[in-house]
Amino acid sequence: MPEMPEGEGGTFIQPDAPDIVVTNLQTSVAELSASSYRRSLHMSLEYMPTAIAQARDPSLWASWGHMEESSYFTTLTEAARQGTGHLLRLDNVSTEIGDRHYKMDANYLLVVRHLRAGVPDTLQGRLIWEIESDENGLWALTRWVDQGLGGVASWSDLKAEFAK
Repeated sequence: MPEMPEGEGGTFIQPDAPDIVVTNLQTSVAELSASSYRRSLHMSLEYMPTAIAQARDPSLWASWGHMEESSYFTTLTEAARQGTGHLLRLDNVSTEIGDRHYKMDANYLLVVRHLRAGVPDTLQGRLIWEIESDENGLWALTRWVDQGLGGVASWSDLKAEFAK
């Protein structure tokens, strides 16, 4: 009987349209695929945390970029491997699209069943994703703004916990 391959698998669709980047990010959360998640991010990713997260630890966010985003997600996936029911749901979505730029504004519900005590596994907020295409016509997430909703735990809060 053949064994399952070791390492990071996951479903990744070539991002030749901006909505595929969104799909790839949702799938990478559901499958806990750090590789697919990382491939969806532009190397010059800019991240803006919620105002609460920024005020709590400004030095953490001062240079947050692709490397920090990849590292946090890899750490999160290791802590959540035993869990099930991971998802990223986007609601109340509005979009703007140009030839090489796509902007999406949406409410999110993020569920990641990790094993770290005292850290919420259900996060909510509003995000703004800016996705751009390169000279090859492939799209990637270049800018991410996280906004809190009514004092509930946000994605920025989760990132701060798993960046430690």
